[in-house]
Amino acid sequence: MDDRVQLLFGPYRPPRLRVGDRATCLLRDCEVIITSITDAPIPWPRCRALGGRGGSGPWLGGDLEEAVRRESAAAVRFWWRLSAATVRKMRTALGVTRTNNEGTQRLVWQAAVRGSEAIKDHEWTEAERAARRRLNAELRLDRNLRLGYHGPHWTKAELDLLGRLPDEALAARTGRTANGVRVMRTRLGIPTARDRRRRAAGRVQSPAP
Repeated sequence: MDDRVQLLFGPYRPPRLRVGDRATCLLRDCEVIITSITDAPIPWPRCRALGGRGGSGPWLGGDLEEAVRRESAAAVRFWWRLSAATVRKMRTALGVTRTNNEGTQRLVWQAAVRGSEAIKDHEWTEAERAARRRLNAELRLDRNLRLGYHGPHWTKAELDLLGRLPDEALAARTGRTANGVRVMRTRLGIPTARDRRRRAAGRVQSPAP
C-alpha cells in the first residue's frame, strides 16, 4: 500500500445509520436524511438536506469527522472514496489546515526528507554550479545572509569553566553541544578537566628536590 494513504489513527468504523435515518451533518450544518451507503473500503452514509432538492453527498460526522481532523487528505480520499474537492470542503468546515493536521504534517516531513536526500545524492556539474551562482546573483539571495556568529555568545563566567568541568557537563549547563564546548576549549588551548586533574595529581605526588 502507498505509504501516503496509510491511516495513522483509528480504527474508523461506519456509524449505525441506515437509509431513511435522520442526522446532523457538519458539512451542511443542518439536519439531513440518509439516502444510501457507499461501498468504499470504509462504507459510509450519503445524505441530503432534509426538505431540500439538492443532490446527496457524504455525511460528515462520527469517525469521518475525526479522520478529517487528523489524517492526511490523501488517506481520507482513499479510504472513504472521496474527491479532492469534497475533502477540501470538509477540512474548511472543520477548520483543518496543513499546519494543524498530523497526517499532512507527516507527509510534508517525508517529502522534505526525500527532497534533501535527492539533493545530497545529486552530483552537480560545473555548468550547473555556474548557473546556480548566476541565479543567486540575479535574485540577490546574498541579502538574506546573516554574517558572523549566530549562536549564543560565551560569557566570562562560562569561559572560566572551560576545562574545569567535563565538556558534556558544561554543554548541559550552558545549553550548547558537547562538540561546541570542545571546539571553544581547543581554540583557547585549554586542556580537558581530566588532563588538569592528572597534572595536579602529578605535582602532588612528585618528591621534593
